[in-house]
Amino acid sequence: MAEALKTVTAQLPVALVDRMDEMATRLDRSKQWLVRKAVVAYMARAERERQMIQEGLDDVDAGRLISMDAMERWADSLGTENELPLPKVGD
Repeated sequence: MAEALKTVTAQLPVALVDRMDEMATRLDRSKQWLVRKAVVAYMARAERERQMIQEGLDDVDAGRLISMDAMERWADSLGTENELPLPKVGD
């Protein structure tokens, strides 16, 4: 069974639509195909970003932290002869 579809309209800058036209022609695809691909990619990235933010907030709530001093010491050591290992939780 085919996935149900729903039409959505959006106003886009003329220059962007012109670029879409050119890309669609080069790829031998429709603008609709480009828009669908772009929205799917954006949604996946935005959902993953939100998940990563939530994981970070959960770490803070659980006390799984690395001190700013430990991170600064590590960052300052990068590129030197005595690079420090990446700090661990509790450092």
